[in-house]
Amino acid sequence: MAADKSAAMDTFKRFDIDKNGLISYDELEALFSEIGGFASKEDLRKIIESVDEDNDGCINFQEFLALSMKLQSEQTEQSLQKLFSTIDSDGDRFLTRDELCQGMTKFLGKAPTESQLDTALQVLDTNMDNKISYKEFADSILCRLHAIILEEEPS
Repeated sequence: MAADKSAAMDTFKRFDIDKNGLISYDELEALFSEIGGFASKEDLRKIIESVDEDNDGCINFQEFLALSMKLQSEQTEQSLQKLFSTIDSDGDRFLTRDELCQGMTKFLGKAPTESQLDTALQVLDTNMDNKISYKEFADSILCRLHAIILEEEPS
């Protein structure tokens, strides 16, 4: 558990850009923009609200630990699989650039820029084979955060 807490602290510090002990909306937005802005402002607020126990609009380390547990939950796993399947239009268990573009368009409400799409591919395609496997997708903390957004929406 100590190793898990240490890894969580390392991740928290990466998200806590201003090093004030809190992950703010702006910091979460900056992280999402690193992969092409794959979430709306409302979606980012939902992520914070899902764990913001003290209602300060930010995520402290204890809340981040709760979020980390939520990211690993069976419900999030199912949401992640559903999200991937929705984007994987041909069902081959890989996302192409076109499929990723269509998925981002659906979730953002507008087409991503070429730069946003390039950034998303660069971050997600870790083996650089020009397609994103489910494992690459599932290993991304930002994709997991997006799956949590889906969990918060009414069916």
